[in-house]
Amino acid sequence: MNTIALRTLRITRHFDACPERVFDAWLDPATAGRWLFSAPNGEMVKVDIDARVGGHFCFRDRRDGEDVDHVGEYLEIDRPHRLVFTFGVPKYSDAMTRVSIDIVPVGSGCELTLLHEDVLPEWADATTQGWTDILGHLQQNLHRHPSRQRLATDTIRFERVLPGPIERVWSYLTDSDKRGQWLATGAMEQRVGSEFEMHFHHIELSQTPIPPPERFKVYADGVSSRHRVLACDPPHLLAMTWGGLDDPSEVTFELTPEHGQVRLTVTHRKLKPADLISTSGGWHTHLDVLADRLDGHLPQPFWPVFNHLLARYEQLSSD
Repeated sequence: MNTIALRTLRITRHFDACPERVFDAWLDPATAGRWLFSAPNGEMVKVDIDARVGGHFCFRDRRDGEDVDHVGEYLEIDRPHRLVFTFGVPKYSDAMTRVSIDIVPVGSGCELTLLHEDVLPEWADATTQGWTDILGHLQQNLHRHPSRQRLATDTIRFERVLPGPIERVWSYLTDSDKRGQWLATGAMEQRVGSEFEMHFHHIELSQTPIPPPERFKVYADGVSSRHRVLACDPPHLLAMTWGGLDDPSEVTFELTPEHGQVRLTVTHRKLKPADLISTSGGWHTHLDVLADRLDGHLPQPFWPVFNHLLARYEQLSSD
C-alpha cells in the first residue's frame, strides 16, 4: 500500500505594522474579506467569522458565476501572537488541512510565519503561490487601510493611500459615473457655489445585490440629497455641503501625491452627535469600495461590510 508523503509549507513575511494590527486583520470580517482567500477575478460575497476557539469561518468567493467556499475551524487564538485553524476548500477536496500563524514583533513592525500542514504534493506549488499572493494582499491592505481620527466632537477624518495618478483619483470624486461606482451618482459642476444632487444606491456598488438590514431598510431603493460646492481646486481640493442644504454638515476631500500614489484625506465636519457612528461606518465602507475600484478588484457587497464596521464603531464609542 502506497503512502502519500504530505507536505508542510512555510512562508515568512515582514510587515510594517504592529503585531496587533496584523493579527486582527485575520479575524475582522470587514477587513479579512478584502484580502483573505480573495481571487483577483472574484467577488467576496460572504464572510462569516466566529472568532473563538471552536468557532468556524466561511469565505465565499464568486468566480465567473461559481461560488468557492473556504472553510475551517479555529483551534488556537492567542492575540497577537498565534492563530491556528483547520482549512479546506470543499469544492475541490474533502480534505481538511492545518494552518498556523505565528507573529513576533520586529522593530516597529513584525514578522509573520505561516505553516500549512498536510498539503498534498500536487497542490504544494499552487498553495505556496496562493499564500504568497494572499500575504501580499494583506500587506497592501494594511498600507492603504483607512484610519479614522476623531478630531473634535463633531469632526471625523479618514486617510487612504490610493494608486495614482492624482487626476484619476480626482475623476472618481467629480465624474458622476465614476463616483457612482463607489459613492453616489450626480452631475457636478466644478465651481464654487454650484448646487447638485447625488443619488445613493448602495446595493448597486457591487455585483451581488444584498439588501440592507432592517434598521436601514429605508435606503433599500436608494436615497437622494442636495449639495453645494464650497471649494474646488482641481485636482487637489474639493469641499461640499452634506445632508441637504438646510443646516448641513461639510465634507472636504484633499488629494496629495505621495511616492507615485495618492493620499486621500476625507474630513467630515459639523456632524451631529447622533450621526457620528453611522457616518464613520459609511465613509469607511465607501472608501473600501473606492480602493477596490482603483485597484481593479470587485468590491464586497456594501451592507454586510457596513454592518460589521458599524458594530465596530459602536463598540469604540462605548469603550
